[in-house]
Amino acid sequence: MNDQAQVSVRPRLALMLLISLAQGFALFLLWRATENQVWPSQTPMANFPLWTIAVALPLLLLLGLEDRNGRKTAIFVALFTALLALLGIYIGRQVTPFGEFPPDSIVATFILPLILGCFLALLFLRPAVLGRAPDYAEVFSDSWRNALVAALSWALTLGVFGIMMLWGELFRVIGIEFFIDLFTEDWFLFPVLSVAVGLGIFIFRGLANVIAGITSLLQGLMWLLLPLVLTVTVLFLGALPFTGLQPLWDTGNGTALLMALNLFALFALNAVYQRGDREPYPLQVHRVLCVGIALLPLISLLALYGLYLRVDQYGWTVARCWALLISLLITMFSLGYASNVIRNRERWFGKLASVNQPMAMLMLALVLLVNSPLLDFRKISLASQQNRVEQGEITLEQFDFFDARANMGRPAYLWMQQIIEENRDSNPELAQMAREPVRPGPPGSYSPEPLERIDFRGWVTYRPEPFAVPDALLDAMQLSIVAGSLRAGQVEEMILFQSDLDLDGNPEYVLAADISGVLVAAGFRLEEGAWRQLRLMTNQNVPEPGQLLIDGDIQVVTPQFNNLQIGDVTLRVGDP
Repeated sequence: MNDQAQVSVRPRLALMLLISLAQGFALFLLWRATENQVWPSQTPMANFPLWTIAVALPLLLLLGLEDRNGRKTAIFVALFTALLALLGIYIGRQVTPFGEFPPDSIVATFILPLILGCFLALLFLRPAVLGRAPDYAEVFSDSWRNALVAALSWALTLGVFGIMMLWGELFRVIGIEFFIDLFTEDWFLFPVLSVAVGLGIFIFRGLANVIAGITSLLQGLMWLLLPLVLTVTVLFLGALPFTGLQPLWDTGNGTALLMALNLFALFALNAVYQRGDREPYPLQVHRVLCVGIALLPLISLLALYGLYLRVDQYGWTVARCWALLISLLITMFSLGYASNVIRNRERWFGKLASVNQPMAMLMLALVLLVNSPLLDFRKISLASQQNRVEQGEITLEQFDFFDARANMGRPAYLWMQQIIEENRDSNPELAQMAREPVRPGPPGSYSPEPLERIDFRGWVTYRPEPFAVPDALLDAMQLSIVAGSLRAGQVEEMILFQSDLDLDGNPEYVLAADISGVLVAAGFRLEEGAWRQLRLMTNQNVPEPGQLLIDGDIQVVTPQFNNLQIGDVTLRVGDP
């Protein structure tokens, strides 16, 4: 019988390894294109969907394929992946023109919902293939199984990578560098690690007893923590009438704290009550916990109120849109559980499916919509901030161009280009703020009030000796990253010097600082009567930047390679 089982397993193992190997080569090709800056890496509308297909399609097949209904499963997975690829095309459009603004925020807000969307889609894959309504007990079991199988497979892959690095280092110590050279080649790493992921998924999907044991262990931990977190909830709500809400809002992250408390309580609740078919606690404890569950909506509503206060004061941003979406989902879960407690008393947990299944479908729809033109947080945020300017709440000079460039993508880029063109001659300082925006203060801070003016002449060390600084230059320095760090008390040493960076006979000014142990510098050049800020960067590690700024020799060094111009495109030689 064991021999028959092994024979039946071999085709599935071979198929899964083949899928993993194909994924590894696909990822390698896309990675190599990015490294060499060739198609499709410079074309986001092609690059995003191709990466999406290369990541999502194989993983969905590896986690969803079973011995039966393999063809129908593959069709459903292919259709869902095609939908994700279409969303990838739209998101790729949002980071064009390529290279004009950082895509990091947009990439992150695409990847995380995509992961959650794939996880939720897998829960409904089997019922869809079989053509029947989802069974809650089955969906619940699949959710834990898929999460643990994925986590353990990645742990196995990290272990394989770690052992290969150890292998290579050991042999390099004795003078044999073949292995470390081989193990760090991308053409080797991508296929090998992809096969490790696929092999891990195959192994752990077959270890049902192990997965069940880990699930029971985690659920046991939540069994201990759920009473504690609900006790914290009740005590916190009981203390609020005596303290008020203002101390919570004064922290600056009160809404996030409330959401974290609420989210952990919901996770622990679902882990403990599981399928809703049994009482995990003694009756008296269970009744006390029901009180805490019934009060969870108050925490959710307080979080929404805190978010409302922030939006009312500063308008919508991409981060606040995400906070609203998450808060609303948490509130809906909390209200659903609380209403079940009120209607069904101690037997409320038998109605878990009536809340969780519709909410899972809603979450799947939302994580797809947020990466579509139907619910684009970037456009919503930009429109909100533009409205604040139109209503006179802030001026264009107070607009957070840095946040817009970093988080609002193509809509913000096009609008900022319009600002630059309209103000190039009439308001060059505003045009410069839109062209090269800098953070107006320490990370995460923004105030609609004018920034505190800094008199740099009282702070800097002049090199080699004091010299006159134009007032207009001091104004331009107010918007530099050094100024923002100085306001936050992060500058340990700061120098100002003149240097003819372009060797045209007219010196530029350079403001350099040791900001919390990091060397940061900004250049300033006078162009057509306005001061333009220049970006000065280094890839070198500077162990003592403050000492370097005071004692280091300052000289202009001609680059080894000149720039290359092809048509209107300028290419610069950088480090590999």
